[in-house]
Amino acid sequence: MVYGLCFDGSVVRGRGDDGRPLHFSNTRATGHVAQLALHYRRAREMGITKFRDTVLWDEAARAPDYRWLDRLATVSEGQLELVLNHYGLPEWLTAEQFWNGEAAAAMRELACQVARRYPRAFARYNPGVELGIWTDWIAAPQSRQWPYGGRSWWDTYQATSAITIAIAQGLKQGDPRCQTAMSEPWGWDPAVPYPDQARPFATLLGQYDPVAEAHGCHTWQQGHPNLLDVVGLNIYFDHDIAGNLAAARHLFPGQQVVVAETANVYYPACNPPACWWEKFEALGEPDLEVSWSPGLTILTHELGERMGGQLLLEDGTPLWHRP
Repeated sequence: MVYGLCFDGSVVRGRGDDGRPLHFSNTRATGHVAQLALHYRRAREMGITKFRDTVLWDEAARAPDYRWLDRLATVSEGQLELVLNHYGLPEWLTAEQFWNGEAAAAMRELACQVARRYPRAFARYNPGVELGIWTDWIAAPQSRQWPYGGRSWWDTYQATSAITIAIAQGLKQGDPRCQTAMSEPWGWDPAVPYPDQARPFATLLGQYDPVAEAHGCHTWQQGHPNLLDVVGLNIYFDHDIAGNLAAARHLFPGQQVVVAETANVYYPACNPPACWWEKFEALGEPDLEVSWSPGLTILTHELGERMGGQLLLEDGTPLWHRP
């Protein structure tokens, strides 16, 4: 099994469960910016060989933060998946641009610039982590994340999926040889059909979606099979891990399937990290990528408090070693 780790770069720009304003980037909140080289060195010493990290934006210059990206390219060693959007677009983009399509066009160009500047520096790019959850938070009835708007889920998905597709298009334009990956919650509720869980992947791939069509959402028509190379499953429950993988491989036979996120954040007393990893080792798939998240402690999206379950402390202290 290939061991990976996510340096969570999610952005919260909205309201918590208690209604209080929350506005932070976990890349910055975790001390990761200052300790980047140390964190990668310690993670590799633990036995990690795949990583996920996230772009930062130079808001004053209205451009990618190239100093940050240069540092990521240096530590990558071809092992790093770079995320372009984890719930947070550049803040110079306006709500009007989000809804009218201008944000999608802007993100396409920014993604193109990034991919063109760093050919072969990164293992792959991720145009959007958890597109479905991002949509849930923006749409009614939650309306808890910028740009709010109180719009229906399908109206919101029309915008969020168009932005995600545009980012993937920009990446492939900037570097046609680059690989792209997306990650979505998977197997979290056995009662939810896999095709519904898989909608973000299918949209990016341009697969016909009769449910979306019935709701007046046509963005799947902008997708294309060459926009997504890797299907990432975020598995946090062990209802049927082998079945989860089999379902994704059946739905997407042309894509590599990986476990993009996993961790035992719900029942840590029952399953410490070593035991949780063993659930995936038991599959007997030596080439399967399985990535732990969060690598560092993060601030939660619910209340902004510190979350446990990480494998690495901010000062570089490891909490686990690969056996």
